[in-house]
Amino acid sequence: MIYQALKYIFIRIGLSFLLLLTFGFFALYFFHEIALPNTSFNDSILQWILLFISLFIGFIAYGLVGEQRFHNAIHSLKTISTDVKSDVVIERFEAVLDFTYSAYFLPKKGKYLRRNVIFQFADYLLYVGSEDSKAQRVYLKAFLLKPEDPTYRVPLLSIFRKDVDLTDEEIDLLLVILKAGDFSDKVIVSNLAKLFLYKNLFNQKSEPVFLAALLGESEDSKNIVALVLPKLLSVNRSDSFALRFYIGALSMSLPDAKQVHELIAISYCRSAWKEIDPDLHRKCGEVFDGLNEEYRTHIIRETADLKVLGKVKKIKLLGKDDLRELEKLKSKMGFSISFFENLKELFRVISKILTSFFVFFYRRIFRTQTRGFIFFLVLMLAASLNYFISQDHKEIVAGAAIKALDSGIKKASGKSISETHTIQVAASTSSEDAHRLIFNLKQKGVRNVYQVKTKRKSGETWYKVRVGRFNSKENARRFADQLINKKTIKNYFIISFPVNN
Repeated sequence: MIYQALKYIFIRIGLSFLLLLTFGFFALYFFHEIALPNTSFNDSILQWILLFISLFIGFIAYGLVGEQRFHNAIHSLKTISTDVKSDVVIERFEAVLDFTYSAYFLPKKGKYLRRNVIFQFADYLLYVGSEDSKAQRVYLKAFLLKPEDPTYRVPLLSIFRKDVDLTDEEIDLLLVILKAGDFSDKVIVSNLAKLFLYKNLFNQKSEPVFLAALLGESEDSKNIVALVLPKLLSVNRSDSFALRFYIGALSMSLPDAKQVHELIAISYCRSAWKEIDPDLHRKCGEVFDGLNEEYRTHIIRETADLKVLGKVKKIKLLGKDDLRELEKLKSKMGFSISFFENLKELFRVISKILTSFFVFFYRRIFRTQTRGFIFFLVLMLAASLNYFISQDHKEIVAGAAIKALDSGIKKASGKSISETHTIQVAASTSSEDAHRLIFNLKQKGVRNVYQVKTKRKSGETWYKVRVGRFNSKENARRFADQLINKKTIKNYFIISFPVNN
């Protein structure tokens, strides 16, 4: 791509320069020596006109000629006579493909044009029934551009139907092709499974092939089970592949059938796949229903005990590195405001101040660079302090308002109580995150935004960002939905407080 971009630029520059030296020099010679030999005049305007003409021809006209040549070639290939030999047409297609790499086009434009040529070329090769090495490469290009289309997948698979030794790259390509076709070609699946068995290879690449061969009742099913099943049971795997493999292997006589039944039954009782993969959950249920009642009761009781034990023991899931990655992910998904976004908002406020006052004060009051630089630093510091002080002041005012509300509620004991409602849009353990969100909401025109501090059992402080007060929950929900529709907030929930009537 870089090479083609450099060709695109330098050839146009070279052509423009060549035109300027030839056509430009000849034009100036013609005006000075032939048309007006005895006249003295300023030819600067003429020189600029000649420069503009050279650049126009070198950059714009050159590209227009290239595009016209390409479209003419494509049009001629769309209306091919049956009398023309296929070898001639194939050579013309190859020439058009090479033409898309020329200096007429930028890499992005050439890629777009090349995509259309490849599809048209592949369709023609299918029409004439070509299956040589050149045709296979074209089918491969078309498949990689459009893997969901079986038109180019079927002829490409024909080269793998024979028992040939495959390289690692060819195996990867074959796996991509089979996955795009949902492993429906039983012949190739069987041949590839034989190759993996011969190499005694069991990994992420071979797993889907072995499963497809087993479910397709391949003649090597027993050998596949003998290789794969012990490795799955040795680590008690119960993922999607393992469960499907267990279910497919149950049709054979297994020495470890009891462990297989137990893993399937436990997975079914835990409902691990009920929502994620209902079909797999249903198949596990069919196996579970085929077990005797006593064993089913035992599995249900054992699963319930595991759930209870799981509630008692709590592990620390997220480390420091995980928390950093989680914060990045939350920022990308819009759940929190990143430091750079907040910094951008701060600089935007400062830039408004600078554009209004800096030029005036610098030119009229400060005559030296040193004084101007000191003024700039002082102004930046003042704007920053004003930003953070104003946020702290808002937090104190909001906290005082909430405390006054809480004290009013406590004094209302024994009296009739009604409710007021507010919208909570975020809760964070970081005061800075809460400040950023409040600032952004106010920049978007949201009023009555405030912050509430609450203590956690762990000793940390929750900084909760809330919006408005409403007489009814319906009004609060309606206002929150409006904010959601405007993409001002991502999610919310309604908080209700008891107050005096």
